[in-house]
Amino acid sequence: MRMYVCSSGWIDHDMMNQNPCGLVVMGGSTGGLEALLVLLEHLRQDYRIPTILVLHQRANRVSGVPELLAAKTHLRVQEAEDKQPIEWGTLYVAPPNYHLLVEKEKMLSLSCDAPVNYCRPAIDVTFETAAAAYGAALTVCVLSGANQDGARGAADVKRRGGRVLVQSRAEAMMAVMPAAALAATSVDAEIDMPALADLLSTLVPAGGG
Repeated sequence: MRMYVCSSGWIDHDMMNQNPCGLVVMGGSTGGLEALLVLLEHLRQDYRIPTILVLHQRANRVSGVPELLAAKTHLRVQEAEDKQPIEWGTLYVAPPNYHLLVEKEKMLSLSCDAPVNYCRPAIDVTFETAAAAYGAALTVCVLSGANQDGARGAADVKRRGGRVLVQSRAEAMMAVMPAAALAATSVDAEIDMPALADLLSTLVPAGGG
């Protein structure tokens, strides 16, 4: 039995892998990009689970995030496009000023609907649609940020049987977002980025991986 030490205690690896993982979604705001860069440095080269990053960014600007991440990872990094199939070995980044939705056909779609939590893209929107599409095969990670976006979506993920992980509040640049998720639902772990990278690398892929 493999165990991980984290801020909330011990993680039982076997328990975490009761359900294979078909999609990972990460959401963050202030400090979230820095956290993800640390995670990518520690992620194993054989990690291929499709991964989505929803990062609060200023609207009406060209995002340089995909290019920055591509230099740090073996995964293909793409800014998400409307009606794009979700593929293994790919990291998708939500574009500025669009909500990123996950469809039940395992595709991505973009929306210009009103901001949620004053944000577009909103983490809650992606978490909730991904939970409806993937159920127990979904893993979400709430990273550093200064508002409560992601907390409601994390609770929905747990209700549908998925895994919810949050960045350690002690490590996060802004602990408000992880704390809100912890208050909203029973998370599977509060964990720092190197340990999270190790944990994600050992998740059992749900088909196609």
